[in-house]
Amino acid sequence: MEDIIPTKPWLFNLRSSKQLIGLAVFSTTFTDGFLYGIIVSVLPFSLTVRSGVPEADVQFWTSTSLAVFGLAMVLGAPMAGWIVGNCERRQIPFLGGLSCAFGATLSFMLGVKPWMIIVARIFQGLSASVVYTAGLTLLVDTIESHELGPWIGFGLSGMNFGVLVSPTLGGIVYEKAGFYPVFIMGLGVVLVNLILILLMIDRKSAAKYRGQNGSTKGSTIPNGHSKKGSIANGKRRLSTVEDGDPTATTPLLSHCRQTSSAVANHPSWWTIVGGFLRNPRILAALYGCLINTILVSAMDAVLPIFIKQTFHWFSGATGAMFLNITIPSFIGPFVGMISDKYGVRLISTIGFTLGAVAVALLAVIRHNDTTNKVMACILLFCVGLGLNISLTPLVTEIPRIVDVIQNEQPEIYGDKSAVTEAYMLLDAAFGAGTVLGPLLSELAFENLGWTACTAMLGLLTVSAIFPAILHLTPNPKGRLIISR
Repeated sequence: MEDIIPTKPWLFNLRSSKQLIGLAVFSTTFTDGFLYGIIVSVLPFSLTVRSGVPEADVQFWTSTSLAVFGLAMVLGAPMAGWIVGNCERRQIPFLGGLSCAFGATLSFMLGVKPWMIIVARIFQGLSASVVYTAGLTLLVDTIESHELGPWIGFGLSGMNFGVLVSPTLGGIVYEKAGFYPVFIMGLGVVLVNLILILLMIDRKSAAKYRGQNGSTKGSTIPNGHSKKGSIANGKRRLSTVEDGDPTATTPLLSHCRQTSSAVANHPSWWTIVGGFLRNPRILAALYGCLINTILVSAMDAVLPIFIKQTFHWFSGATGAMFLNITIPSFIGPFVGMISDKYGVRLISTIGFTLGAVAVALLAVIRHNDTTNKVMACILLFCVGLGLNISLTPLVTEIPRIVDVIQNEQPEIYGDKSAVTEAYMLLDAAFGAGTVLGPLLSELAFENLGWTACTAMLGLLTVSAIFPAILHLTPNPKGRLIISR
């Protein structure tokens, strides 16, 4: 008796398309960046005027709130990985993360006591840990490997775009309408994101309406050959597109391995994560992402202070300087394309080299004149360019590394893709960088000065180059096609 295929929902093709799913992920990272930018711009006012915190203590509470945000991301990452890995429907983790974001925004809007702001920051960090793990995993589920770079670049650019527009919009709304409408606008952004998440239909759900097994993905590779042949019996396979043999496939599990024990087919969470933490390729990519986040959060912490002391600018002009760092984020999809073509090792190394040189040269900015202001803008633009050129290839490479690892050791990792666990570790790296960046930069800036601070950040950025060269792969002869 044939299985009955359920009736397709309205606008099924649109709702299950990679374009809508990619837009939903972009919207999620945009929401996170937008709320982050609004809170950073309003928090000093909220602490002094609403909470009654003395001006001398504002920096302490601001730094503390940023630290607990990062710690919440680190501690929430394992929980996020477990939730995303065990939910059949991809919408559920998003709903949980967006609920945390909604609650955090309400707490910021209604909270008066400083401890309420800290609690709100914790919920915001937990939200970020869930939505980034869920969003990146969803893209890997949906997009073919040869297209993954541009789509991950597009998804990550939402965060930078949110940080870019939120201070300007927040300032205009605050000036025209007051304090509460700023956060009402933030709640509206969360609700729009929620609608997109509810509208999308993930790959597994869409397969049921197409009459396919949820574990397969009938798609085509660039030369037009169907990739269905690379997936059989629900097992993950690794396909390599070679110039001479575009349809060659290598099964992840041989026939004898398919009869292995349940422990091998379903390894524990600790087995997977422990194996990743011992793998130099995964560690090289995670370390690069950690250094990238340290540099971003360090700029957030010390650049406004330096600009105010050197150029005597107020908050509006100081915030405009960050445009030089965030505008290069729009090249994320392009970076993904060239990374897929030329290899993650080359592109990420170029990004880290550019970032290291630019941040070190910021030490020459010392005087309040036009030349120094123009140089500062150019160097900060190069810092932003280096950050984006290095990050997108690393995030795109992680699922490919995971696929290779699982193919090499199927008896340890089993037959279920462990991309979620890898992106959980990436979330933890983002959180750790958010904590370490302000801590290291403020210590160096306050005790040793601006020159020592930029030198320290430059050396840290250089340190990410060597693991990338030693352990990340150059452009392969063939491109990995990840099948799930």
